Amino acid sequence: MGRKLHFIVTSEYGRTRSFSIKKRRIMALGTVFVALLVISAVGWQAAVENITLRAKSAAVKYELAAVKEKHRQMLARAAAKEEQQRQTLDTAMEELRKRSEAIESILSAVDIDIEIGEGESNTGGPFIGLDDGTYDDLTFKVDHYLNFLESMPLGTPVPGTLTSPFGRRTDPFTRQPAMHDGLDIHNRVGTKIKAPAAGVVTTSNYNRFNGNYLVIDHGNGFATRYLHLQRSLVKAGERVERGQKIARLGNTGRSTGPHLHYTILYNGEAIDPYRFVRVASVLDGSVSASGGSVRGQEVR
Repeated sequence: MGRKLHFIVTSEYGRTRSFSIKKRRIMALGTVFVALLVISAVGWQAAVENITLRAKSAAVKYELAAVKEKHRQMLARAAAKEEQQRQTLDTAMEELRKRSEAIESILSAVDIDIEIGEGESNTGGPFIGLDDGTYDDLTFKVDHYLNFLESMPLGTPVPGTLTSPFGRRTDPFTRQPAMHDGLDIHNRVGTKIKAPAAGVVTTSNYNRFNGNYLVIDHGNGFATRYLHLQRSLVKAGERVERGQKIARLGNTGRSTGPHLHYTILYNGEAIDPYRFVRVASVLDGSVSASGGSVRGQEVR
């Protein structure tokens, strides 16, 4: 086999030309051609992959931008919600402060001083509350006040005319100076008497001095006593609610006429009921805030 390839070319005019090429050169040229094809294919594939990667990169950037925007919106909503909660808390605290001040004014008016214990925000392990526990402390304080007010006998148990105030007076029987430990309220025999606060009847009895009488324990140190009743409508051990009818006004026992002798006891000591009657009357507008003589005043 020859090492060359011979080529003869004839033109249209009959001339002939011949040339020869070594087989090795042809193989080299073929190899170069194949290599060029491979390189072109690889380059094309790389170009296609580059375009694909660019498209994916653009999509990822778009998704990342969308995630960032969504995150920004979530933070904005969270901030708005936190601000709304803060405003709600501030409003609630302001309302609690007003109620606390109103209750304190009532306690001051009746000259009652109550001790507020530690609230929940002052007990237990590490805790950081809103406003350093101010809201919790204020809530505890108001709840304690409200619980105390539930036990406080406010208002008058029976409508009528005040005929004898609390304190020193001339005894109507002996005409000697004496201590009057309650408030006398005159009205017709049979007028219904209502409980000024919820509590439990501890005594429903009769003796020649008190006549028919009742004692109610309201809790938190408060108790009330009702003397000279026509009759009692409740029994010892019975629980009564604020405003419930408990007795009828009478003229029994050591009495000069139909009236209710009404006593308020706080921690076992008799205190002036008029302060409690007056506070309730001022609150509902039936009595002016100005002073004046107790005797002869109408209460309802």
